[in-house]
Amino acid sequence: MRFPVLLAFTLSACALPSQETVVQGPPLPPVPRLTVTDSVSARTVLEIERVPGLTEAGRRSYARFLTYPAPRAFALGSEGGLAWAANARDSTEAEQRALAQCLRANGGRPCRLYARDQHVVWDGPAPVEPSPIAIAGEGWLLTQAPGFLRHGRDAVGAILWTHGRGSDMRRDGAAERLPTPLPFVQRFNNAGWDVWVLVRDPAHDVNYDPVLSFADASLRTAAQLLREAGYARVVAAGQSAGGWAALAALDTPRLLDGAIAIAGAGLYQPPPGQVGRLDFPALLERVRDTEAAVVVAMFAGDPLLPWPARSAAMLRMALGNREGPVLVIDRPAGLYGHGAGAEPAFNDRYGDCILRTVAARQAARC
Repeated sequence: MRFPVLLAFTLSACALPSQETVVQGPPLPPVPRLTVTDSVSARTVLEIERVPGLTEAGRRSYARFLTYPAPRAFALGSEGGLAWAANARDSTEAEQRALAQCLRANGGRPCRLYARDQHVVWDGPAPVEPSPIAIAGEGWLLTQAPGFLRHGRDAVGAILWTHGRGSDMRRDGAAERLPTPLPFVQRFNNAGWDVWVLVRDPAHDVNYDPVLSFADASLRTAAQLLREAGYARVVAAGQSAGGWAALAALDTPRLLDGAIAIAGAGLYQPPPGQVGRLDFPALLERVRDTEAAVVVAMFAGDPLLPWPARSAAMLRMALGNREGPVLVIDRPAGLYGHGAGAEPAFNDRYGDCILRTVAARQAARC
């Protein structure tokens, strides 16, 4: 099934246009009803009280395990040892790592898997889940993120993850490696949010002007489709160019309930050897939505956003008087570089605060 792209341009990558053409497509058809059926994932993995024999320290360890996405595994030993693994290449590697670490923690005595990915496997294998629903448009793919709980009709809302410019789905085996949301997104999933991923074809992934791009054009389409699927709340989140796109979509009031940009918004410096520019002040000036929650994280040592202090001040000044809560995570200690949002320390320190800011709409200082 194909859907119309709301904005169409004929541009080469990284070129800035002198003139743009707007092509108005027909009304968007609805997303298949299957996206809002009953939940297809059991939530027992979230019930800490069901885990046998946990001490208070064990409860804290399992609670932290739950805040990291699949592939992951949690193992228990007969003598009280336990261990878990996440950020693995696949579920098999996560199991092997968890069991090996648990064996050492359990004094060399055997361990058993308690949980694998989003399922409790203590008393039997995990059920086979149906294939994710995917919807393709010209140059983009919207799909349910694999490895997350699917809440369906019971979902609080949908979190729409969109990647940076580094993801190329044309590489060998890339179809099996969809762009992975950053770990903090698992906290939204635990709180009842369905997770969707928007994938862009690099051949279409161009800038239209110093603010707008194919990334935010496809994001607007995807957000509207999720609305029409029945999700009461839609939040866009992204890393790098995906985060910029989430903020750019705030030029459309009431499209999003939240926008999360991780290393994705600020005064921009293009990589060596590349041309083009992004106009951060213009991005902020184009924000028209006054109610969506906004979270922006920027890090010291980021070569693409090398002026975080100035960028943070501009964000606070431009967005501080809106009704929606704004959280600026400005150069957190110990987290450096463009990819710092993927570090466990970022999820441990800021994941819950991001969730509260966006989901509960609580202005917070992390």
